[in-house]
Amino acid sequence: MSRLKPGTRSSSFGAFLGHMSDFLSGDTALAGELASVLGRVDSGEFDREFATELDPDSVYLTTSCHLLAMSLRHRVEGLKAQDFYKSDPLRYVRSNLFIQRAIGIERLTLGWPVYAFGAEAIGQAMMYPDDQAPGSDPGEPMLSLDRPDEIPEYDPGSEVAGVVRDTLKIMGDLARIEPVAHLPAPYSLAAEIVGQESLILALSDRPDLVVRFLDVLVDRVLAPWCIDLHRHLPAAWLELSDASGSPMFIGPRNFLAIATEPVLKLRKMGNWGARVFVANYRGDRQRARSTSSSRATRQKSTIGFAEMTDAKRACCPWFLTRLEADHMAIGDYVAYCERHGMTFYAGIGATRVDRNSIPDSSSHQAELASDLNERHDAILGVRRRVLASGAAYNPSWPGDLYLEDTNAESDLGLVNWIANSGYQDRKACAPGPSG
Repeated sequence: MSRLKPGTRSSSFGAFLGHMSDFLSGDTALAGELASVLGRVDSGEFDREFATELDPDSVYLTTSCHLLAMSLRHRVEGLKAQDFYKSDPLRYVRSNLFIQRAIGIERLTLGWPVYAFGAEAIGQAMMYPDDQAPGSDPGEPMLSLDRPDEIPEYDPGSEVAGVVRDTLKIMGDLARIEPVAHLPAPYSLAAEIVGQESLILALSDRPDLVVRFLDVLVDRVLAPWCIDLHRHLPAAWLELSDASGSPMFIGPRNFLAIATEPVLKLRKMGNWGARVFVANYRGDRQRARSTSSSRATRQKSTIGFAEMTDAKRACCPWFLTRLEADHMAIGDYVAYCERHGMTFYAGIGATRVDRNSIPDSSSHQAELASDLNERHDAILGVRRRVLASGAAYNPSWPGDLYLEDTNAESDLGLVNWIANSGYQDRKACAPGPSG
């Protein structure tokens, strides 16, 4: 049974969703129709659909869909990834916003290949497949850890720097929201330009080298980049992504002692530091979990949930995120958020909407519906109680559901069902201030 249903804002979105889903599933005869609609998107016909008033007492689904947009435009028009990401920021923003609307997303966001862009901006050799996101060339690491003095200075005139500025301005203008700049955090940027393995080994053998390298990255690259963005776009948030620096990957002690310290340094800088944050650290258990055999990640630790979450709060004081890879109960997150006046974001893993791995049965949808209801009630209940408590609530970060990735292999009908499903009608079920 099809899960597709029309989008809520325009019949064009519902029709496009159906055609896009069928095309990505193999119906190539729809390429012409999709190309025609994408041409209308490029002309600005749908620009009026991107700015909208949202209900402050509702929970919405957000997701990153740049991989979906890139794959679609490559398969329909032959547009190569490098051109998609860098040659026309206006087309890039319109493509992402239109596709989000088509799959049912109301609270719009915008992402890009954050780690690759960060490395490319300072000269790392890149790999740009025609139909995939770019990445650093693993065979050509840019630097070694023992040569931090060779880290180049951030160049505001570089191609990537200009693309990021232009993209953010267009996003703010079209969606009428505070744009969010996505930059790599110091540890993850180091992993891109020296190599993951070299960095992991150094955590055990020469952690002092890692600390020094990250410190120089802050001074020469990330702080000047943040200053440049804040000067051009003072309303922009400066979100740093640090998947590689997560406790799940490098262990709780390295996370606390090495990954978070340069982030905190950035947060203390200038009048822009208060807009810097990291919200994607994975791992919340007392013992590090990792597929790596490195000594650096095989840490037996007595560091508990509260200590790790305190460190996450220091890097992002407004809200707390529980990702699919995290394992502590949602109730633990709710209690922590309410204790500290933070809102709550709950992640849904990309594999849960991957059409190649989910069963074609109602049982999967029923399980997902149960999880969505639990997350919805937690998010809205936290928001209501934080507001009622008089805490310093930041309306830019109200708490929402977060689908961790949407791409060409996602079941787009299922994504649309999540975005428009019954959890939106559960506002009366979420506990209020006295709950």
